[in-house]
Amino acid sequence: MLELKHLRCIQAIATSSSLKSAAEKLFITDSALSHQLKDLEQRIGESLVIRKQQPPRLTASGQTLLQLAQQVLPLIKHTEQQLNSPQQRLNLALDCHACFQWLVPSLRQFQQQWPSVNSHFCHDRDYQGLPLLLAGEADLLLSSEFIPQAQLCYQALFEYEMVLIASPQQPFSPNQPIVAADLQQHTLISYPVAKQRLDVYNYLLKPQALEPAQWKYADNPATLVQMVAANMGVAAMPYWAVENYLQQQLIQQHSFEPAIWRPMYAVYRNDADNPQLLERFVQLIKQYALSHLAGCRKLPKEP
Repeated sequence: MLELKHLRCIQAIATSSSLKSAAEKLFITDSALSHQLKDLEQRIGESLVIRKQQPPRLTASGQTLLQLAQQVLPLIKHTEQQLNSPQQRLNLALDCHACFQWLVPSLRQFQQQWPSVNSHFCHDRDYQGLPLLLAGEADLLLSSEFIPQAQLCYQALFEYEMVLIASPQQPFSPNQPIVAADLQQHTLISYPVAKQRLDVYNYLLKPQALEPAQWKYADNPATLVQMVAANMGVAAMPYWAVENYLQQQLIQQHSFEPAIWRPMYAVYRNDADNPQLLERFVQLIKQYALSHLAGCRKLPKEP
């Protein structure tokens, strides 16, 4: 039965000017190398090295073993390095329900560049990512909220426009922006979170002390858009999240007055295990979003 020491022996002989120098590469004595070689030849039943030549030359059977060594030994070395190095991870927490258009392409590119990193999404029941980040369960949080804390580092990604989406059957004027009073007569569809976490409430309705005629809820972006298209209500969404549905004329969109532009931040702890890795992922997100997303622009200033 072949052993790894036999493959290393053959490889050392093939790359050395003499059996003595091959032994030195293996950090063994000349006699130990001769013993290993003799043991291997007895197992194979053939000579593997032409000893009378300098440098020593492998026989045909020796060349066959050399090819095996060249295939197996690098794999062994790579596996040992992986096992001996700490496992790298990228646990992502999201305060954003509809971010596939920019997050997934960025994550794919990141995984191609960092194939050894184990990526994972984590979130709690209410899509509150900050507690997960502070507890160490998440490595990176993507959020529109800026809550300064000494142990957190915020990286500005981009800002995006929130728009109102409605069924084509709704009699909104095409060029007329939506104001808070317009929503008093409509059902507003949102995600099942507290209204205080909704941009349309905080930046449009709350300043005017107004409420929609009714609230309805959808668990995910696809269901929300389908409900809007079916004329069950209207909703506020990032423009980049609904652009495809607009092109299909399933819905119509309108800007708000005043316009609602919201920032997107990448947040991580100052004591992160691998800040370089996180910084690289942040840069990939920023580059992709600013070059591919409609209704998206560079933040005018860092937090």
